[in-house]
Amino acid sequence: MKAIDTAKRNKHYRCLEYDHDQKGDICLIACGKERCDPGVDFGPEVRDCYHLHVILSGSGTLYAGGKVFHPHFGQMFLLKDGEEVRYTADLENPWRYCWVTYNGTEALKISEEIGFTEGVYVLDTTADPRDFFEFVNRMHEKPEMNHINDLRRRGILLEFLAHAMESSEVRLQRRTVKKEYSTEVYIQRAISFMDMNYATITVSDVVAYIGFTRCYFTTLFRRHTGVSLQEYLIQCRFRNSCRLLLETDMPIQQIAEQVGYDDTAAFSKAFKKTYRVSPSEYRAAGGHTSNPS
Repeated sequence: MKAIDTAKRNKHYRCLEYDHDQKGDICLIACGKERCDPGVDFGPEVRDCYHLHVILSGSGTLYAGGKVFHPHFGQMFLLKDGEEVRYTADLENPWRYCWVTYNGTEALKISEEIGFTEGVYVLDTTADPRDFFEFVNRMHEKPEMNHINDLRRRGILLEFLAHAMESSEVRLQRRTVKKEYSTEVYIQRAISFMDMNYATITVSDVVAYIGFTRCYFTTLFRRHTGVSLQEYLIQCRFRNSCRLLLETDMPIQQIAEQVGYDDTAAFSKAFKKTYRVSPSEYRAAGGHTSNPS
């Protein structure tokens, strides 16, 4: 924040400010909150960094990108790096807002993913503005300049930006018509998730991890892999049970538990249905059995 701005602030102004020349993918430069005086005016000036404001109450006028905006409660507005802006609190109902100032190699990308693409400076948010104030309050609880608190504040900054991204109306609308990644990426991530967590998860956990509806993603997964999510999850369990049977001396009961079966009898029954032999017979034969059914 510039010294001339600070001189204009009132007793409701609270701000923490740090080094504007930090390096990294995303860096917290400042954070604060304010209940503005009527008609208080900032700018025009070229801002460095990105300044994301969330309005708790009131309204005002923003001049940015050659346009005039009137941000109000339920909205957030962004002052963009390297652009000239001016913003003025309303005379009768001045705004109260909080903000974070951030920079870094990922700052532009994150801002655009929230919805602040070229020419966009104001967005509606479905979130309660008090949530954002709480993030800023948490940052202010650790004001000391040391590496530990730097990490804490950076984590809270990421929460703030993620909350803005999640609640952005324009982004929510965009998600209804456009997937964020290619279909192959979603399929591979589901497979990796099951490969790593097969013993403790269900199909519902996989769907929740990916973020689509169950009906949509189960259909998508079968279309691209030829098997259902449930079938793939069972395959993961049995592949690993076969490995444990051949490479370890673990009891059958312990192997069953390792791959996600609390009931040894149920595990043995399902294993025999798949491989046509019991787990103990599979181990004794060294894995040389007929093909799985």
